[in-house]
Amino acid sequence: MKVIALFIASVFLLLTGAQAQPVAPAKSSPNALQYQFNALKSRASSYREFNQDYKVIQVRRLDAFWQNVQDSLKAREQNIRKAGKATEKALAQARQDLVNQKAELQSLKQANAQKEQQIKQTAHDVNSLSVLGIDMNKQVYVVISWIIILGLLVVAAVFSYLYKKSKVTTDEKIKAFEEVNQEFTVHKQSARERELKIKRDLQTEANRVAELNQEIAVLRKQVSM
Repeated sequence: MKVIALFIASVFLLLTGAQAQPVAPAKSSPNALQYQFNALKSRASSYREFNQDYKVIQVRRLDAFWQNVQDSLKAREQNIRKAGKATEKALAQARQDLVNQKAELQSLKQANAQKEQQIKQTAHDVNSLSVLGIDMNKQVYVVISWIIILGLLVVAAVFSYLYKKSKVTTDEKIKAFEEVNQEFTVHKQSARERELKIKRDLQTEANRVAELNQEIAVLRKQVSM
């Protein structure tokens, strides 16, 4: 009788643990086991001895109930293993997404660095002129040009033409600089928005990885139990 009492107590603990951790429906669900357990007690004969209540249960019913308990445990273990595999697969995908997003972020940083270098070079070209292979500030160049014009009235027309041509080139470079600068501003704003989005996505994926790690740890702990 004590053996039967210990068995009933073990089954009760099993049912309590199964209800605390939800799993996929199995052949014998926790509710069905609880119903069978209650039916087993209600159909059992009762008697009292030495101020203790006892139940007499038929062996075939006890065997059938024990078989259902074993089936439920096997189904629950299979569901936990399937859930663990699915979680590990999702974790691997999340890690791959993190790697891809980091690579994209690095590519954006390199593109921004190249754009900034182009802007610096364009600004230098706008503010400077190359005279006989020597970089010269445009203001200095204009002053020298005017001195030459005043000093060499004979070739005034030639130098005037050169000056006008230089001015046209300067205006074109200024216009080109403004266009490039505007394009860079738009690109920089777009890149900043994409960088912020990628950072948010990275944080989200990192949170997903942490949650998935926690789920795997819980599932492995349950399987080991």
